[in-house]
Amino acid sequence: MQQEKVPTVIIVGAGPGGLTLYHSLIKNKDKKEFNVKIFERESGPKDRWQGYHIGFKSQGFKSLMNCIPSSVALNLPKAIPNPVPGVEYHGTSFSDHEGNLLLRPPFKQFKNIYEIAEIPDHFLSGTIAYRDRLRDVLLENVPVQWGKKLVRYEETDEGVWVNFDDGSREFCDILVDASGINSPIRKQKIPELQINDIGTTHAVASAVVPKHLMDRLIKVNGNSVIQKLLGLNGDSTFIGLRLIPIEQEQNFKNKNNSDELHYRITMFYFYSSELDNEEIEKINNNPALVVEHIKNMIRKLRPECEMTNILLELWDLVPKAVPKESEDFPFKTYNPIQLRKVRDINLLTINSWTSSRVTLIGDAAHAMSPYLGLGTTHAIQDAEALSQALLNYSPENYISCIKEYENNMLKRAPVDVLKSRYATIKQVTPVGYFGLFIRNSILKTTNFLMKIHDSVKILDLVKIH
Repeated sequence: MQQEKVPTVIIVGAGPGGLTLYHSLIKNKDKKEFNVKIFERESGPKDRWQGYHIGFKSQGFKSLMNCIPSSVALNLPKAIPNPVPGVEYHGTSFSDHEGNLLLRPPFKQFKNIYEIAEIPDHFLSGTIAYRDRLRDVLLENVPVQWGKKLVRYEETDEGVWVNFDDGSREFCDILVDASGINSPIRKQKIPELQINDIGTTHAVASAVVPKHLMDRLIKVNGNSVIQKLLGLNGDSTFIGLRLIPIEQEQNFKNKNNSDELHYRITMFYFYSSELDNEEIEKINNNPALVVEHIKNMIRKLRPECEMTNILLELWDLVPKAVPKESEDFPFKTYNPIQLRKVRDINLLTINSWTSSRVTLIGDAAHAMSPYLGLGTTHAIQDAEALSQALLNYSPENYISCIKEYENNMLKRAPVDVLKSRYATIKQVTPVGYFGLFIRNSILKTTNFLMKIHDSVKILDLVKIH
């Protein structure tokens, strides 16, 4: 009796989504075995800036725990540290332009990260993860083939030929694209699916913040690890932080002549693209000019107050040039700051989606605005859904497996693409003083009602027990 051939799955892209998919397929090899290969266009794991803080919803964390082996799960605290008791609030706060609290939904708090996976979906829950460290953790025992940039693929009845820019090619039964918003695979598979510019400009940067400035921020704006400051005249700020001091290199301490604690934060600044002009293109290759542009926008769009002063000081800490080792920037996640258009991909804008041996996960399929912090969560949910669908793979029914995954993804992801889009547009739309009163009143009322609802749920749980 001829032994069944082990099918090959090729994953293009070694970000959180692609690496999670790799682990899940290997973890489930006792149920269905695949020969899994993963390729990445970067020359190595430290080739490109990997970001710092990313939002992580409980749904994404549950999917991650379902996909990775225990050896990797044990290292997750390196990427998602346990909460600092009494110091951090793991949730989101919304404040006005002066830092006055408008809304802080009752996020379910947890003692350690493994508790996140046990939180029921009807509770609000989430945290901040370190993207660069998460990738390092997920790279464990993954034989990524680096420096392999895909240029095109050729799909046949028997499988898919994958062609790289170095002239090499690989053959597989299933090709999975996890290569991000500028995916060449999506452009070939679904050329009519366009990237959408939503009319918003943003800049994102990480900074090293001394304790005295972090203390001022917390005093005005609270200790939520996700902070959103809504403007009056068409701008919005998103701050992601962990109140965990960073390990500072000795030369960083010596240069600053201080043992003061420092923290890392990630900041997004959003404003309407209508405020841009032709000068933007001229400054975008100069990080110092981009930072100055952001500071000018803050001064222009926000009234003078303590919160405005804090934002200006935070942006002034953003590196203006490539740091010299750890003298100026004691962690290796620097990326030259640029002004970027906020873009997304809505799968529902195309008339049909044809399932084949080639499929997409994460930003390659449904890139979304970073404003709600849902991108990584969806990429990992995609990885779990696809790996589960492929458990039923056979040479005869591979299309039905891919279709099962894509139906799941098409039902779930476009909803949050639109939510993220509308939330971003709404927050960069000038409200005026009357609109400010209406908006703030609605958010404060919502905050009050959510607290009452949360208190009722707690009382019900006490009665049950």
